[in-house]
Amino acid sequence: MTFTSDEFRQLMRRHPAAVTIIATGSAPHRTGLTATAVMSLSMDPSSIVCAVNRASFTYAKIVENKSFSVNTLAQQHVSLAKVFSGQTTLSGEDRFADEEWCILTTGAPVLKSAVISLDCELLQTIETGSHALIIGQVVAGRQSTDDPALIYVDGQWTGVEASASTT
Repeated sequence: MTFTSDEFRQLMRRHPAAVTIIATGSAPHRTGLTATAVMSLSMDPSSIVCAVNRASFTYAKIVENKSFSVNTLAQQHVSLAKVFSGQTTLSGEDRFADEEWCILTTGAPVLKSAVISLDCELLQTIETGSHALIIGQVVAGRQSTDDPALIYVDGQWTGVEASASTT
């Protein structure tokens, strides 16, 4: 019996993950996408890895620009997550409202109201199947809010409330 891609997809839908926007470029040529496959890779040097669809315009621009940001969304950012996941008619630069974005070190767009933002220089890409792993060295970062992060699980947008610490 073969394990199918549909079976794998259904299982991975149950895996909760923080929702991010990965963005690159400078106005008026910014682009970005919604992603959940993001993790820390190393503390020294500070680096992360993200999985991005190789067919996406954003992937090509990250490779071209050699920099990107990862912006962890807060619970109130569901509409923004939908915009960057292609669930609206907006694309490219039209997805960016200037008052909501700034830059740090690399010039990649950083969402001012993100829970955290990481500004990265592209170190390496590893292409496999439909996606590529993009490895970035974090050169700057910021925390904007203590709001709970937006989580995606089983096709739903949700959040995790901070629990009281126990001693």
